[in-house]
Amino acid sequence: MKRNPRMVWNTEGVREVMKLLVNCKKASEVEKIFDRILTTREINDIARRFKALTMIDEGSSYADIHMKTGMSPNTIARLSAKCGFGFSKSSGLADKKAKKEYSPKRTLKYKGVPVVKVKK
Repeated sequence: MKRNPRMVWNTEGVREVMKLLVNCKKASEVEKIFDRILTTREINDIARRFKALTMIDEGSSYADIHMKTGMSPNTIARLSAKCGFGFSKSSGLADKKAKKEYSPKRTLKYKGVPVVKVKK
């Protein structure tokens, strides 16, 4: 997959921070790093975004997510779109769940004419 050169992940400073976090062996080391480079609000925003992403993956409605996290529906929609409408689908961080295949019982039609037959 070709990376977009405008993405923030391609900057040297971000790569250094990522290496620093990957090399941490204890949660207390990550806490120290976050405490020194992020404000309290930024730390809380990260936690809220993660909560929203996990709720999206569980199938919660935007209204439920808004009520539990306080995030605006627009922000929730942007997060959902960035992650392919589900956290585990694109992140690789959550365990992959076995998904049931969707099998409609009818043929797709355009103006009454069958165009695609869906296998059962």
